Amino acid sequence: MNAWRTNEEAGVEPEQESTYINKAFKVLPSFLSFNFTEPVTSCFCRNNSTDDSSRDEREAENEAMRLEVTERENREIEEEVRELVKLELERKNIEENDRFMLELEQRNQETMEFARIAAELEEKAVRNAVENVINEFEHKAVLQAELKASIKAAENYYDISPSKKAIRIASKNISPVQHYSVDVRIDALDELREILNRTLENDGLESSDYLLKAAILTLKAIPSANAKWMEDKIRVFKKIDVNISVEGEDLSTFTPVIHDAASKGLGELAQSVRIAENSASDGRLDEDDCDPGTFAVQNLGKLGIKSFSPILPDDQACLLAIGSPEQRAIPTADKNSKFPYTMATMVTATLVCDDKMVDAMTGSKW
Repeated sequence: MNAWRTNEEAGVEPEQESTYINKAFKVLPSFLSFNFTEPVTSCFCRNNSTDDSSRDEREAENEAMRLEVTERENREIEEEVRELVKLELERKNIEENDRFMLELEQRNQETMEFARIAAELEEKAVRNAVENVINEFEHKAVLQAELKASIKAAENYYDISPSKKAIRIASKNISPVQHYSVDVRIDALDELREILNRTLENDGLESSDYLLKAAILTLKAIPSANAKWMEDKIRVFKKIDVNISVEGEDLSTFTPVIHDAASKGLGELAQSVRIAENSASDGRLDEDDCDPGTFAVQNLGKLGIKSFSPILPDDQACLLAIGSPEQRAIPTADKNSKFPYTMATMVTATLVCDDKMVDAMTGSKW
């Protein structure tokens, strides 16, 4: 153990100590040899060449290990980079696919919108075409209806210009009414009625039927009285539609119309009157049955009214009022007769006229 003393304890100079120690440890293996030229800092020291070699080897090993670690790290980094690149490419592919799908969806939506617009335009075009056809058809139908109405109107009426007096009266919004009354002897008419009833074996004809037929024939002879006022013109009708007065179930008066009365014979005219009277008494008259005609005859003879002046319907030219027949004493036509007066069946008839359409001369002639 003394050999392990320090230089100070042995009193040996550092160089001598180093020589001494080297001699003392000659028996040691070469790889355990030490150089004691420097101060001893440990109990064993390797020789310089071995230490340098070991250090070189260690450095080489360390360098190899560092290189291996570096290579491994580089491989890991490269792997991570490749993975990141792969992920980035996948992300870009996904984004590109999403963008492509979005664009495709947008194009599909645009295509669908274009198809919808095209369908709407086509439907609109078809609808417009159908509407045009319908409108053209309706227009043609209207023209045909107007043409037929014009033809029918030409067959049923014609218009004449009113006089300046009539226009001046119409501008004041007044309808001056004139009354023309006459007493009519109907003894001969009653005798004709009895003869025809016996001959035809028909007891249905009455004096009022003959008076109605006489009024229609007179109106046919003076057609200007078969008219209506049409704002700025007078419309004269070719057909005679006569309103007659009949009594209803509640003692009210109705005025049903007999269309085209001039075309009916005496028997057919009387039958039309009876039908209207029965319908009124049974409450079966409709509003259409009482449409305004072109002329009116009111006979209140059955009610015992001697004479009356009814209200003229709006825009109608004339109305004939017939009173109740009565026996009157009238002068004898034969001046050589012993009796200056004779009894006769008389009826008072009053013609009510609108002075704008039927003047005094026409009314008196009627």
